[in-house]
Amino acid sequence: MPSIRIWTLESDNDAKAVKCLANKLKEYLKLEAVSIDTTGRLKPPTRLKDAIQILLEDEDCVILIIDRDGPIAHHQRLQQPDSLLNQIKQIVNDPNFAGKVFLVEAIQELEAWLLIDCLGIFCYFATKRAQYRNNCRDKVSANPSLKRLVDRYQRGNTETIIESVRGGKGAKEYLIEFSEKILSELNPNIPPKNIRREKYREALSPEVAEHIVINREILRRNNSLKKLGDVIGQFR
Repeated sequence: MPSIRIWTLESDNDAKAVKCLANKLKEYLKLEAVSIDTTGRLKPPTRLKDAIQILLEDEDCVILIIDRDGPIAHHQRLQQPDSLLNQIKQIVNDPNFAGKVFLVEAIQELEAWLLIDCLGIFCYFATKRAQYRNNCRDKVSANPSLKRLVDRYQRGNTETIIESVRGGKGAKEYLIEFSEKILSELNPNIPPKNIRREKYREALSPEVAEHIVINREILRRNNSLKKLGDVIGQFR
């Protein structure tokens, strides 16, 4: 059985969310025989290359995932010789790791992967209410007001949700805003303090990922997530 280790080097929360999404990709691609596991944040003083060599003693491949923020932040990373991005590029380009180590950058952060399915995100929040716990996607799609909200936030390409200036609004902020609108739509009388407490935050990403649906149409909305599927698909 092919064994794949996905390493989300910057976040333990991302590791849990990516494992969920990777298993959904595995199901979509009909890769029943592939085993997928994840590892979270790289903890110093761990040397990345040494850690990868150890992982490859038991795994067929290692997929390294880091967030790729806006163009300004990405350019700055490339200019720093010891940045995590440049360390990864050196390893991926090392002939000793050819076909075994891959880099997948989550363009505009992991949240851009979640935003491929705004209906699924809506259902994460909606299913906390009894009337939406069964057949949530059908119920939301059949409700004109709820469907309008979902359609308004659904981007055809979620990689285009970018920060125009460093520290500007990106995919994470976009998802937070969407979650606030969802909570207000589900309960017009919700107090602001409840919105602040219940809105999206990074720690919720694994739970939100459980509600994301992956199919051909939805996967087209993010090429970097599709790339993850393409790499996994090499190990049938």
